[in-house]
Amino acid sequence: MSILATNIRKTFGAFTALEGVDLNVPRGKLVALLGPSGSGKTTLLRIIAGLEQADPGSGRIQFHGEDVTNVPAGKRKVGFVFQHYALFRHMTVFENIAFGLNVRKAKLRPSKSEIADRVHKLIKLVQLEGLDRRFPSQLSGGQRQRVALARALAVEPKVLLLDEPFGALDAKVRKELRRWLRRFHDEIHLTTVFVTHDQEEALEIADEVVIMNNARVEQVGTPQEVYDRPRSPFVYQFLGNVNILRRQVLDESSYSGGPFVESNGQVFVRPHDIDVVPDEPGASGVPAVLRFVHAAGAQARLSVELVQTRDNIDVEISRIELAKLGLKVNDLVRLRLRQGHTFEDDYTI
Repeated sequence: MSILATNIRKTFGAFTALEGVDLNVPRGKLVALLGPSGSGKTTLLRIIAGLEQADPGSGRIQFHGEDVTNVPAGKRKVGFVFQHYALFRHMTVFENIAFGLNVRKAKLRPSKSEIADRVHKLIKLVQLEGLDRRFPSQLSGGQRQRVALARALAVEPKVLLLDEPFGALDAKVRKELRRWLRRFHDEIHLTTVFVTHDQEEALEIADEVVIMNNARVEQVGTPQEVYDRPRSPFVYQFLGNVNILRRQVLDESSYSGGPFVESNGQVFVRPHDIDVVPDEPGASGVPAVLRFVHAAGAQARLSVELVQTRDNIDVEISRIELAKLGLKVNDLVRLRLRQGHTFEDDYTI
């Protein structure tokens, strides 16, 4: 079931949450709405679900070509998973998952045996076998989130919408659960849209990433497309660490790979795209002073200060490379860029 949102505008008093937003989610895809707090991503998700309405006269929502703009949330057949689970504390896992089926009108409600069969299948699907009689307070955060997901799937939705589904979990559980969600999606192929402000999360598991900022969509593309070919300085800076170098500190000797960047403005470069070499006779590159070394972890992180401008630059190199260089704090070094990006006034690369 595809999702098409066109020209969506939403205001809350004087605040504009969405300004003419378009969104196209292909059938069976896992799409991330990514952006900082206040960018409009949750508002857009709630409008798709029917939990919010766009401003009068503003756009429409279609599910697989069918206009559902004026269809109530309860009739859109949307599965919605909230950040904080919204489970019923007085109900068991089984009862929580079955809730959406049990509250249906009698003529639409499956039989008790059909409900039980569906719930048990979902419990197995989300890997919670043996926990059907437990209450939410007896479960871990990751288990509660999977109960919420199973409850959303129990009503056999056309689309699945998740609002920061892992935001309330600690880092280790969040990483495990998002990988599980990717595998789970590959099994059920249900069109899914999830909201997140976690760049790593979106880039790791989504088929397509929709980057939002200031009530608008900045860029849409695969994780690799938006990371490698950002369309604006905002996208480049939002998707990971970035250094911004003044053009005047660079010349052709500052580049160790890729084309020479001609620009009178700024050059954007990621920490892992910078080579560091000792400041020896004949060495080329931007002169800098090593100010700090953090070697805990897979990569060594260096903080250097440019001699010419006193700007601080972050560099990431392997610990093996750091050992080979034999550098000490306050040593002079040279920086060479493997690649960099520039943006014109209209933000094209």
